[in-house]
This record gives sequence, structure tokens and C-alpha cells, in this order.
Amino acid sequence: MRNVVTVEVWDPSYRRSEVPLPRLLDVYRSIPVGASLGLTLGDGEDDCVIVTVEPDFSTVTALRDRTFCNLQLSDDPAEVEITVAGEGIHWPRGCLLPREMGVQILLEAAQREEMWSRHTWVEQ
Repeated sequence: MRNVVTVEVWDPSYRRSEVPLPRLLDVYRSIPVGASLGLTLGDGEDDCVIVTVEPDFSTVTALRDRTFCNLQLSDDPAEVEITVAGEGIHWPRGCLLPREMGVQILLEAAQREEMWSRHTWVEQ
């Protein structure tokens, strides 16, 4: 698997780029806090990690063994409505992460097995 991150930014117009994983923090820091971000490591592969970053939260979804799983911080399964890239969706409250955490997890994802064992995941 290539360690390349697809970066999608809505601020308010859309732009897309690809960056090597080691450069992700620099790119992330250059994007305004109010922008919506979609970050995908392994885009189009069978083992990918997808991060959304919004001004107040982030989410992490990973594909493993043909199953999408969300990173979970608490056991709260109640769904809340959130806005991601301008679209309203429902998401488990326990799977909403602090804004900075999504990027931190993506940086860990270069070592997939460690990322999987270090965190709690729930199937979508």
C-alpha cells in the first residue's frame, strides 16, 4: 500500500490533491480551521482509512476485511446529526472525536496493525 493521502478541502469551493503521509501535518496546518476536510489514506484500496475533519470534531472510518469500522471513544450509540462537507448525516455520538484526533490517527495508520490494536473500533 502506498502511504499517500488524498486531501479534499471544501472552503467553500472544492479542491483535491495528494500528499505523501509524512507531509500531512504541514498540509493540515495550512488549511483554515473553518474548512471541511476529507483525508483518505489508501484511497481505492481494500485497506483504507478515511478521516473527516470539521471545525468542531473529526471522524475516522477504516476498511478492513471488506468491513467499514468507525473509531469509537465511548459506548454511546445514540446517533446525532452532524454536518460533513455541507451535508447533514447521522453519526454515533461515541464515534465523534476531537478535531485534532482524526489527523493523529491517520498518521498512525502507516502501521495498520498497531492502529487497529491501539483503538476501539465498531462496525458501521
